[in-house]
Amino acid sequence: MTMASCCPTAPPGARRSGPGRLEVRAHASPEAFTRLTGEWRALLAGGPSHPFYDPAWHLCWWKHLGSGTLHVCEVRRPDGGLAAAAPFVVNGDGLLRLTGGEDLSDYLDIAAAPGAHAEAWAALLAHLRGPEAPEWKELLVRGLPAASPTLKALTAPDAPGRGRAEQEEVCPVVPLPGSWEDYVGMLDARDERELRRKLRRAHMQPLEFRRTLSEDQLEADLDEFIRLHALSHPEKSGFWNEARGAFFREMAHEMLRLGWLDLSFLSVEGHTAAANFSLDYDDRIYLYNSGYDPNERQLSAGLVLLAHNIEEAINAGRAAFDMLRGDEPYKYTFGALDQPIFRVRLSRDAG
Repeated sequence: MTMASCCPTAPPGARRSGPGRLEVRAHASPEAFTRLTGEWRALLAGGPSHPFYDPAWHLCWWKHLGSGTLHVCEVRRPDGGLAAAAPFVVNGDGLLRLTGGEDLSDYLDIAAAPGAHAEAWAALLAHLRGPEAPEWKELLVRGLPAASPTLKALTAPDAPGRGRAEQEEVCPVVPLPGSWEDYVGMLDARDERELRRKLRRAHMQPLEFRRTLSEDQLEADLDEFIRLHALSHPEKSGFWNEARGAFFREMAHEMLRLGWLDLSFLSVEGHTAAANFSLDYDDRIYLYNSGYDPNERQLSAGLVLLAHNIEEAINAGRAAFDMLRGDEPYKYTFGALDQPIFRVRLSRDAG
């Protein structure tokens, strides 16, 4: 199902709303994610983005974990060009939010052309408050980076139905210099000494580092990663339910096909000691999840693999190593700096 509003060139019966005379076309079928992929990714390539904004990520999430009423919006200029893409879902309580799942997507936002967020959100809100939109009571946008234009667009004094923003979490991010020695030199003196000491001790053993490079290898490597994650995080025993496991596996295959998967392992004498599931996107590495064998705690296997990943990121010219949401102490021993993450609430009746 497709609905349209807000454009001077819209089909007969379409409704105009929002500045710039943009047209909002809405879709209730997940096929929209696939159909819009090329244009959607072109928008993401034009400005700051994260892998969690990609349509393939949203489609995979919807397929395995989505529930409620899907409402994928494309915002078109009068010339037909795509100005923004915004995938929404409404649950039974009337909560409107972006697809992607806040518990699985560390950042969330719409995709929009540079400088178009404010105009796109004005058109989207006019559409969402109109008769073509599903019933909703409150819009909740979570996972917004501090630099997101959406944050400003929804909370500016002149924003339509001004939203309320609050910080919800942090993403510690390591800024990467040009060399490994420059990196360790920027750590606190104590953290630098500890890191060098643990790496020297670990490298006295026969270490093997590898990463997943092919589809044929991926399923077995995912099994090994999940095993290590479960071993090292017994408090998260319920994480790997059927739906989440299916999402994770399909998402990993899609990320590998796109060239964004960075699934790495550390082995000692043929025994896998640690694994990191990361995403290599644009100019940064995203440490999405990790696991290690608790029996290798003396080796500091998780630390050794993470240090190796950071060194590889530096050598590859990446600008940052993003440890994603959560303020676990180990992140700061690697020089991570907090980047605040916000959520915005906006009532349908406001404005």
